[in-house]
Amino acid sequence: MNSRNSPQEESIVYKGTGKKTRQEVTNIIRDKIVYLELKPGSIISDIELAAELEVSRTPVREALLTLQQDRLVDIYPQSGTIVSPLDLNLIQEITYIRHILECDVLLKLCDQKVCLQEREQVERSLYLQELAVKSSNIREYIFNDKIFHRELFHVAGHEQSWDLISNMLWHTTRFHALDFYDSKDVFFTSLQEHKEMIACIEACEKEKLKELLTVHHDCGLRTSSSLVSKYASYFRNS
Repeated sequence: MNSRNSPQEESIVYKGTGKKTRQEVTNIIRDKIVYLELKPGSIISDIELAAELEVSRTPVREALLTLQQDRLVDIYPQSGTIVSPLDLNLIQEITYIRHILECDVLLKLCDQKVCLQEREQVERSLYLQELAVKSSNIREYIFNDKIFHRELFHVAGHEQSWDLISNMLWHTTRFHALDFYDSKDVFFTSLQEHKEMIACIEACEKEKLKELLTVHHDCGLRTSSSLVSKYASYFRNS
């Protein structure tokens, strides 16, 4: 899912039954941040992470530098590293960019008259989302949510456009993960909107689709006030 993967990525030997690449170390730490195992604003210990992942401190430090570039961690020389607080201004801008792009892509799908329900990847991702809703599995839902949207871009011939914005979406994913943890109803609502999107595209109901995408992308971050009230320490002061 990350365009940073390199076929020549150097492997790291560690105490265990295998080895991790530097990219794998980055991905593991990123997942801990994105799915709130490492809470926004919390201190990160490279020593503890290295011990947990059974690697040296070097790949952990390299991973943290990459995540700093992605604005997921804040590194303060001589002071330490913290998980970046959620930045509502940044999240809202990323959501806006995604909304404009995805609206255009999905409206084009309406004109292509494709039967999305016959697309195996679309059908499979929806099925796995349903299972995730039943088990309240946030990670699995978000993972298959991204597969679902990426496949729509793929069918429209714009898969690379999705890949170009995918690295930015870690920030919106953190916000939505907190939203999901706060209210399980968000799961069901999101899944229903996915199904309605498919119906709108296949029926070429463009106006209804645009209205649905405005709600689905939530450009106004309608739950932000409630979340800031409950989890004030997770958010960056504006």
